[in-house]
Amino acid sequence: MLEYPKFISKDDINTLPMMMYTGRLEVIEDHAHAFKAIEKLRSAKVLGFDTETRPSFAKGEFHPMALIQLATSDCAYLFRLSKMPFPKELLELFTTPTIIKTGVGIQDDIKGIQKMISFEPQGFVDLSTEVKKRGFESLGLRALTAIFLKKRLSKAAKITNWEKEHLSDDQLKYAANDALAGFLIYEKLMESGL
Repeated sequence: MLEYPKFISKDDINTLPMMMYTGRLEVIEDHAHAFKAIEKLRSAKVLGFDTETRPSFAKGEFHPMALIQLATSDCAYLFRLSKMPFPKELLELFTTPTIIKTGVGIQDDIKGIQKMISFEPQGFVDLSTEVKKRGFESLGLRALTAIFLKKRLSKAAKITNWEKEHLSDDQLKYAANDALAGFLIYEKLMESGL
């Protein structure tokens, strides 16, 4: 069984090479494209999962979820909810227990989706919960990416406007990396038998 450190410091993370997304990227802004993408995703056994919301800087200010990211080993699908109604086919994925949707801190993501549309989540695996059960102390996505993938995840685009007309390359790569990291960390956990 592979051994992974249970804790990693910020200083150690900062010595690692940056994780660079190099896979295919599909930015989905309409229902027809969403339908085609979800047809492909239905055959996946595991999907990396994350969401993005435009940050709020004033007390009481609230923005709806702007983006849902799902990643396979070779493609990241970015569903721009700020550009289209919530695709009902996406809900079918989120209520299918046989397709694992995995990421870090996903309870808040699920609650954000439930504010938009009611559903009973099935097949979601929160990596921070899983590694905590195994004695890990570093639980955030950036730390787990460093521990399991030996890469540094940039958080620079986190507090940018996810509702912009056109997302920047940095935003697209950031969003894809976050979802892919969840997918890859889950794979490492399964491989190592943790």
